[in-house]
Parts: sequence; structure tokens; C-alpha cells
Amino acid sequence: MKRATRKFLVCLVVVIIPMILAESSLFAQDVSNKLNMLEIVISNLIARVEALEKRVNTLEKNLSAGVSKAPKREMPAKETAGPSFAGGFEDIGNGFFLKNVRFNPFGDNVLFAGEIANRSEKNYRFAKFKIEIYDDRNLLVKTEEFTIPDSPKDSVKPFEAMLFGIDADLVSRYVIRAAD
Repeated sequence: MKRATRKFLVCLVVVIIPMILAESSLFAQDVSNKLNMLEIVISNLIARVEALEKRVNTLEKNLSAGVSKAPKREMPAKETAGPSFAGGFEDIGNGFFLKNVRFNPFGDNVLFAGEIANRSEKNYRFAKFKIEIYDDRNLLVKTEEFTIPDSPKDSVKPFEAMLFGIDADLVSRYVIRAAD
């Protein structure tokens, strides 16, 4: 038992001491990357919780008013592309523009990606957006909010976001808008 304990302590020292003595910049960079990823995950979770709260509040209002079923959703008018700037980007409001949006199956979810341009006068740590998904009959399938991290003004960058619990084949049309 004593020999096993000593061997364990030696191994522990052999592993921990180099970590402590190693360049702190690599360790700090790794920690920074992990913190940035956690910020993104937390931001996405917050957006989803807010959307769920809105749905619950609407449902509670309908139940308290004696309505026995959910209200019928109105179909929004067909979206027209707003003004665009060079490169075929589509205006989605608040100085943001999109292009090359595509939807890819990801298990029971959909990973959508594209390019986003921030032509506003603000730098965004987390820019918030709302997506509406329509099927081939032009019926609203899903509405969800998502965030895109680190969008400095006058920048163009690729983005990815996840739509949970939806089949990629259902996506016939989409509308993305900058959220207020």
C-alpha cells in the first residue's frame, strides 16, 4: 500500500509540475477558448428559455381566458428581399445582411449555416436573431431565436446555428430577422 501511494504521488508530481511550469499562455488560451464556448452555449440556452417563457405566457393567457385550444397562427406575408449591398447579401434588419444560408441534417436537428455581414454602427458580442421555418405548404413549422457571437461592425464572417427537433426536409422557406 505504501509503495502504491508513493508511486501515485510520484506520477502526480511528474504530471502536475510540468503543467505548472509550462508556459502559462497555452493554458490561459485554452481556458479562454473554453470560457468563450461556455458564453455561447449559455447565451443560446438563455434565448431558448426566453422563447419558452413567451410560449408558456401565451398559453396561460389563453387558458385563463377560457380558450380551449391554442390560437391559430396567422401566415406572415411572403417576404421580399430587402436592399442588399455588393455580393448578393440580403438585408435582415438592424444593419445585418445574410447570404449562402443552407440547412444540413444533424441527427434529429438541423444545422444551418451561412455568411453574415454587420454593416451597423455597433460591435456586437452576441447578436440576436429570429428564424421562422416554413414547409412546402407555406405553413409555419418553427420559430426560434439564436445568437451569433463576435460580430464587429463592418465585418463579414461565416456562422452556424442549430435548430432543435426539426427535420431538414421540412425546410422549404425561411425568414431570418435581426431581433430587437
